[in-house]
Amino acid sequence: MRKIFYIVAALWVVSLFSCTTAQYGNTQTASIKNKKIAVLKYEMARNIVLHKDYTNLANAFRYLNEAEKVLPNDPKIYYIKALAYQLRGNKKEYVIFLNKAIAKDKSFFDAYNALGIYDYEEGFYNRAIDMFTRLIKNPLYSHPDIAFFNRSRVYIKLREYAKAENDIESALMFSNYKSRIYWKSLIALRIRQKHYLQALTSLYQMENNTGSSYYTFYMKALCYERLSMYGKAKEELNKIKNDDPEYSVLKMKLLQKINADNSNN
Repeated sequence: MRKIFYIVAALWVVSLFSCTTAQYGNTQTASIKNKKIAVLKYEMARNIVLHKDYTNLANAFRYLNEAEKVLPNDPKIYYIKALAYQLRGNKKEYVIFLNKAIAKDKSFFDAYNALGIYDYEEGFYNRAIDMFTRLIKNPLYSHPDIAFFNRSRVYIKLREYAKAENDIESALMFSNYKSRIYWKSLIALRIRQKHYLQALTSLYQMENNTGSSYYTFYMKALCYERLSMYGKAKEELNKIKNDDPEYSVLKMKLLQKINADNSNN
């Protein structure tokens, strides 16, 4: 009799364990499913925000709110929500959610960069410099060229041109000298300071690294014209064909100026 009791008790424990395991398995499966759905909703919201789809912006907020309930520690959700508020023109919430993204992950560098740009655009230049400097000094940040370039923009605004040039040169180095935007910024800064020989050097270096273009032809011509080297300026302008409306006009105006300067001399 006692033997039968032990058998029944054992079967009851096995049955209870099986039910508990099944219930746990179902709960785990449901949790995984919910996370997948939350990630999908995040991706849908991200797509709306990054494509600036204003007509579906309300849906983006709804998707993000639903995703946040399931994934409350995911900094990407708060970052995209910040960008959504930026599209709405709500600067206060934009900053709040950027800081929330950082609070969830101290290494969420996109949020630091966005805060730096915000501070720059709002005129908080020292704060912007501090934010970009923190990124530059962080060895884990994989895009120091962006931080150097953004900090250079602040220095240009403050007319600290030497610091700006150093930062752009660092940005170029970290981008393997392939960024046309960085080259153009350095060249524009040197022309702004009337450092035409330095600008020419940068233009030839740009061509060596990214290839020649109507931009480099025209800017070299402009520098040569400012140095009164009119023959060299015309050589560069002759490389520009009349198949580009913008550069055709710029070429004609600079040629007229060169001819006028020649006649006056």
